[in-house]
Amino acid sequence: VEEKEAEVVIAQQQEEVVKEEAQIAVEQDAEKSVEAPKAVTIISAPPEESDEAIYDLEMVYFAYDKSIITTAFGEALQKNYEWIAENPDVQIQLEGHCDERGTNEYNLALGERRAKAVFDYLISLGASPSQFSLVSFGEERPADQGSNEVAWRKNRRVEFTRL
Repeated sequence: VEEKEAEVVIAQQQEEVVKEEAQIAVEQDAEKSVEAPKAVTIISAPPEESDEAIYDLEMVYFAYDKSIITTAFGEALQKNYEWIAENPDVQIQLEGHCDERGTNEYNLALGERRAKAVFDYLISLGASPSQFSLVSFGEERPADQGSNEVAWRKNRRVEFTRL
């Protein structure tokens, strides 16, 4: 039952992303190279199977081909930041994901920009950079295997995983 409720909440949040036009500019021009601060490690290998999602933290969803956080997720990220600040010993991996459209290389770069946008937003709120690592899975780990707009919306996300 909780899983169904979570799916409804996710679907509602995803609808907000599509409808939301006001954006919080938290990234630089997408054509510029993405450089992580020295305190952050960009990982190209998948995490260990023992890694677990942090269910207290909400995922962030993105519009098609975008890595800009919409106002719909500003409140969610504020709550995520509060949890992160209360748990300074928890190491968190920000996982950027994409839908299946686009090349593998492009989607890996887009997933990285998405993870970096969430990272930058959390750091702007006061989170410690050393608490995070960033990774992009591009289209490799879809949340929904479907090949339609509903599935694609679920796949354009950043997940928070405990290391």
